[in-house]
Amino acid sequence: MVRTKQQMVPVLFRYFMAASLMRQEFDEHLRNEEEQAALGDDHAAFLVSKGGLKMCLWYGMLFVVVEGWREAKLSDPEVDRLLASPNTELLRRFRNGMFHFQKDQWLTTKLSDFFVPANNSVERVRSLTAEFRRYLLDEMRKIK
Repeated sequence: MVRTKQQMVPVLFRYFMAASLMRQEFDEHLRNEEEQAALGDDHAAFLVSKGGLKMCLWYGMLFVVVEGWREAKLSDPEVDRLLASPNTELLRRFRNGMFHFQKDQWLTTKLSDFFVPANNSVERVRSLTAEFRRYLLDEMRKIK
């Protein structure tokens, strides 16, 4: 069954809302200076903190939105530009590292590669989230 854009956008929006909620929750933890000070520069401890887990859920759900975007064959110049980045592959690997059991090591490279500063991945995730929000909200308004 071929689905129309009007049918696919609300389905994709549901996944985006889960990612967006985790982003909001994560941002609340960033504002908590006590929690940040307690973790310091310990990246492993951060990943299992409340804030870190919410970040991981946000990133994982965001990649579900990427998969849905591609499957629905949606297009938007800014979203498509961001998805053309090698960071999209890093995000896919991060999601797999988070949601697929990794028996060989606790902090797999699927997770750690994402945070290499030269990749600028964190900023790209925020930009991609913002552009999905813009596009999906606009489309949802049109459907209503």
